[in-house]
Amino acid sequence: MRRRLTLAAVATGVLVLSALGGAGSAAAATTVTVGNNFFSPTQKTVQRGTKVNFKWTGGETHHIVKSKGPGGEIKSPATSKRGVNLAKRFEKAGTYRFLCTFHPTEMRLKLTVR
Repeated sequence: MRRRLTLAAVATGVLVLSALGGAGSAAAATTVTVGNNFFSPTQKTVQRGTKVNFKWTGGETHHIVKSKGPGGEIKSPATSKRGVNLAKRFEKAGTYRFLCTFHPTEMRLKLTVR
């Protein structure tokens, strides 16, 4: 009987924390499309803690790098493989600039993290 009460109390605590947005809540995620010589969108604003997936959809080879912004280096492999080839959770607020080293004038992205 005591064990059932303890398990019920733990389960209730998890439900309450989830409802309040605490432990157990799903983190936000969003996708930036890496197409044939373009990003879509070219500007995006997300909240701190958001995971950004850079998803290749075309057949061109791209090498995505952070050219400006907080923190250390962020870069993808140079690849034409379709799918998510770069994923990053942004914890620091600021403005991040990304470009493709193969298409630096056509492919630019401004990501604002609040």
